[in-house]
Amino acid sequence: MQPVRLALIGAGDRGNAYSRWALAHPDRARVVAVAEPDAERRERFARDHDIAPAAQHPGWAELLADPALDVDAVLIATQDSGHAAPAIAAARRGLHIMLEKPLAPTPEECVRIVDAVAEAGVMLAVCHVLRYAPYTRLVKSLLDGGAIGEVMSVQHHEPVGFWHQAHSFVRGNWRREDLSSFMLLAKSCHDIDWLQHVVGRDITRVSSFGGLRHFRPEHRPEGAADRCLDCAVEPGCPYSAPRLYRDRLARGDHGWPLSVVTPVFTEEALTAALREGPTGAACTPATTTWSTTRWWRWSSPAGSVRCSP
Repeated sequence: MQPVRLALIGAGDRGNAYSRWALAHPDRARVVAVAEPDAERRERFARDHDIAPAAQHPGWAELLADPALDVDAVLIATQDSGHAAPAIAAARRGLHIMLEKPLAPTPEECVRIVDAVAEAGVMLAVCHVLRYAPYTRLVKSLLDGGAIGEVMSVQHHEPVGFWHQAHSFVRGNWRREDLSSFMLLAKSCHDIDWLQHVVGRDITRVSSFGGLRHFRPEHRPEGAADRCLDCAVEPGCPYSAPRLYRDRLARGDHGWPLSVVTPVFTEEALTAALREGPTGAACTPATTTWSTTRWWRWSSPAGSVRCSP
């Protein structure tokens, strides 16, 4: 059997993570085309996967419009707000799709994707990877086997570490809903999917409530600056970006989250990223407002679940 031929749309941290499986299993799959707007990331990915220059594209539209594209499926690992358009276009081209979660930020976009996939008759897989974790399979088998009886209620907690909150949801790619998706969807769609899968009943209602709390201008410490590298408070700040990323660089830990900050793992490159990029911004500049508290509850016909990310 020939390996599955794949195209990657979005060669960021998540796209690289999925594609490394193909490098480890070349008899099963090969990534033969890539679309990525960042030239450095695109070129590095192409070198790793030995992708021909003609199959390297700056965007998904160019990749899917290429008449020479010869793949079986696409991996779409763009930011949340960039899922719908390439997924619909890939379906219309007759390509199977593996789409990073969440499916899309709005119900309307989700429906459009599903309709395009159904009309084209292609496969769509959304990357709710927790379904395949060993502990999930064990819990699911125990519940399905009646080990604890009927599930009436679940108390579920999604802990977001203070540094993770700062990295992803204050400074990072999910810092603004209009650029990505709201935090409940971005962070807890895994949890909602996991709970529905494990409990085995459809969700009938979802509600969410929270508020703008910690990272606000009125909570800005005395002496704080708009960049961590310039901030007098930084040495003792729990959200210090230099400490978070430099510690990982010193340990040789080049995976997430450092890999999101800089593709080059040197002190000079990291300092430049902290000086110029969003991950070096202070958590409470004069105009920042962030939501850090959110509770949600969903109910099914025979029980309810409460979760706090």
